[in-house]
Amino acid sequence: MSMRAQSQQQKLPSICEQLDNCQTQFDILRLLRELTAGYGYKYFFVANGATAEEKSFSEAIVITSAPSELVQSHEAVQPVASNPLVGILSQTSAPVEYRLDGSAALAPADFRVFMEGLAATYSLDCAFVVPVYHPDHGPAAVFFVGERVPMSMGETAELALYAHMVHQKLRQVSARPPKPDSPLTERERECLVWTSVGKTSVEIAQILNLSEHTVNHYLNNAARKFDAVNRTQAVAHGLRFGFID
Repeated sequence: MSMRAQSQQQKLPSICEQLDNCQTQFDILRLLRELTAGYGYKYFFVANGATAEEKSFSEAIVITSAPSELVQSHEAVQPVASNPLVGILSQTSAPVEYRLDGSAALAPADFRVFMEGLAATYSLDCAFVVPVYHPDHGPAAVFFVGERVPMSMGETAELALYAHMVHQKLRQVSARPPKPDSPLTERERECLVWTSVGKTSVEIAQILNLSEHTVNHYLNNAARKFDAVNRTQAVAHGLRFGFID
């Protein structure tokens, strides 16, 4: 057996073990960062396709390691309802690599514009997109962007498999939707959940790909709805009445 074959046999059990130990979105974030770096990419995104509620790219993002400025710079020059994944998810269910030096020309126009607009500022020349699906959330994608040599067939198969596994685990550990009688919006609830595990506004902003100002806005709204004097009291109220867990 070759050393590469031995390495790959060892890698899958390791990833499975790490996934089993993931209990929160933050655990998934760290694992995806490891995979991203391990395959030579710079940032990862897990994002939904466009829906009636999530038309823009920033609204569709579930979790990412990219700086919020990256998405903001894209949306600053694109229509508000522009989601670069829509074209890809409507055309294919197979993993695909797009490169600005060649096959990016085959990418849907919105995705090509997304990549070209970020290439110089963020040193990106390629993207590897893995379409995924969840019965409760519909079509989505896990994709990686960066600057590296073309993917081999082995790397394509490996990373596509890991992307599907991680996406499934992410949906399992994601906080439950708010109760019907909850006064919180989904974003307010998410910010409170992360606050309850000790994350700062800066950390929450990075996890949810929002600005720190927006996170504070959601937390202040939640506190106001609970008639709480601060976010700590708002968390306590949310836990007490089961609006967050």
